[in-house]
Amino acid sequence: MTQTNFAAAPAPQPVGPPILALVADLLFATRIADVIRQQGGAPVLAATAEEFRQGLERWPALILLDLHAVPLTEALPEVRRLKMLPQTRSIPLYAFGSHVDADALKAARQAGCDHVWARSRFVKELPQVVAAAIDPPAVYLTGWDDRPSPAFLQGVALFNAGEYYQQHDVFEQQWMEDPRPIRELYQGVLQIGVALHQVEQGNYRGAVKMLRRGLLRLRTLPPVCQTLDVAALRRDARSLHDQLIDLGPARMGQLLPARLHALTLRLVE
Repeated sequence: MTQTNFAAAPAPQPVGPPILALVADLLFATRIADVIRQQGGAPVLAATAEEFRQGLERWPALILLDLHAVPLTEALPEVRRLKMLPQTRSIPLYAFGSHVDADALKAARQAGCDHVWARSRFVKELPQVVAAAIDPPAVYLTGWDDRPSPAFLQGVALFNAGEYYQQHDVFEQQWMEDPRPIRELYQGVLQIGVALHQVEQGNYRGAVKMLRRGLLRLRTLPPVCQTLDVAALRRDARSLHDQLIDLGPARMGQLLPARLHALTLRLVE
């Protein structure tokens, strides 16, 4: 039933962001997978708690949970765990079940599911839920359309020169000095740069963690901020993240330096 191959060999790169679904019924799982593909996502289907845990490693953009797929004693502890972790607690989690099973729906809410719906509502609203997770609406923070400052341009130049440690200091100084919400841009970029530094150091967990932190900060920014092509940065950073996950820590060294340095900051007018 599982759509994504969790074996040691790297899986093909997904077409779009992964959407994880723990679903019991094979036919219904196929319907969910079709909706996910139609909206531009990559379905990751799980039939067991273990497959669900493996699917979380892909850092999905959305989690769908059939409350009847596995016993609640297995599913709900996983919900509590992922809602406690900083890198997964912001992932939208939609649980669904029979409208007559009030106890299961109540337990899912108490465990931390963001939305708990009857199956009929879930089926009706699934396309919109998936679309919003894949392409969330942009938030135009104050300062998004400023001209880039000399310090910002210096940070961009250092990043693109592979001076990832130095770019951190430049963007961090901007983050400290600018009290406006657009400071999320500076921190998101510097965290992506730190992730590249961690890749160079062979620190798999550190690289994955910093890529996720940076992507979370950039997630709802406009496609272009202060002339920086944020949309391209998000796409390229996510692609690198997924390649690291496919390789795993043991084969991280197979990532070519050219692939690493292809991730650059692009300015557009």
